[in-house]
Amino acid sequence: MKIDVTGDICPVPVLKTKKALEQLKEGEELEVVGDYKPALENIKRFAESNGYTVVTAEETENGFRIVIKK
Repeated sequence: MKIDVTGDICPVPVLKTKKALEQLKEGEELEVVGDYKPALENIKRFAESNGYTVVTAEETENGFRIVIKK
């Protein structure tokens, strides 16, 4: 699954990530892309503190991309 949180500022990207992760089955991955770079660390912190695996987390030319495994 992939969600785009471009144009959103915190806490909205984290809330959208949480909602999307709840819809996934164990072992599935969620890709989150956006343009508000501070959200990258907030999403990463949320995922790790809730037992999810952060597969990749990177800043991109236009913002960020993070992949989380449930």
